[in-house]
Amino acid sequence: MAELYKRLESFDEKPLYWESSSENRQADRTASLDDVTTYIYQSLVDYQGKWERTSINNWTVKFPYARDLREGNYIKNVTTGEVYTIDSVIDESNNTVRLSGTIYPQLADRLELADENMVNFVSAYPQVYAEPHNWRDTITYRVSRREPGTIQSHPFDGRKEIKPRIRQEIVDPDYPDYHIRVLGQWFDNIIQFDCWSVTNNGADSLITWFEDFLYKYTWVWKKNGVQEMLYMNRSIDQEVVKWRDDIVNRTLYYYFRTEKIIPIREHDFTQIDLSISLGDYYGTPVPSGVKPSGVTEINDG
Repeated sequence: MAELYKRLESFDEKPLYWESSSENRQADRTASLDDVTTYIYQSLVDYQGKWERTSINNWTVKFPYARDLREGNYIKNVTTGEVYTIDSVIDESNNTVRLSGTIYPQLADRLELADENMVNFVSAYPQVYAEPHNWRDTITYRVSRREPGTIQSHPFDGRKEIKPRIRQEIVDPDYPDYHIRVLGQWFDNIIQFDCWSVTNNGADSLITWFEDFLYKYTWVWKKNGVQEMLYMNRSIDQEVVKWRDDIVNRTLYYYFRTEKIIPIREHDFTQIDLSISLGDYYGTPVPSGVKPSGVTEINDG
């Protein structure tokens, strides 16, 4: 599981036990809607930085999932901290480049492309106008539908968890006289992903690339708390003028099941005060004519 400030797993780091049983596929944390978009961004950075050696030499490498590599741009070796420069693009169609630096990357090193070389992933729609001279392929996201999570088998079906329910109660580790009541609520979400490019072919290529990416990293996000993720549909191709009038887009819809957790600290019971008062003597007449409950009148003669 990814820890705070630690990177997520890569799609090719899938543990052997993950497919062995449903018990082993249980996440030990929950993921909110904000976590989902954060995970996608982190995985996009990891995905595009994947690299392979070539038979040419140690400085010529291939980035199979990158989409925009340009001469003169930088690539960071996250493992060693060294920064390489793209000396030349050997094969643009296969994303093969020659790097320059001090020590060439080793097989276990993680590389990260410069920001200008990566697909832009932002919330829809940016307030800043997208300028043609620094344009790069962009994927925008927004919530298309969000409802309390269903407690049935299909998304959005029937009975729903309309309010938070108690998940567990634990002793507060910091305050011994307190306990923490953990409330949770499931949510069914549809996220709309718009893939933007300067040409129709570019948009088609980008949406196919993004679909492959989402499929490969599904297990990573489930392992880190996303309960379910499903492909919903791809909308009809159309020209959309919302951001720039000279770019085209393709739209995907994905379903994500997330959970919102609400911890509440409560003081333990230390004392219970009971105040009991009895009514008048049971034989005293009462206005209603009804005697106090629990009184049995015995008439033996």
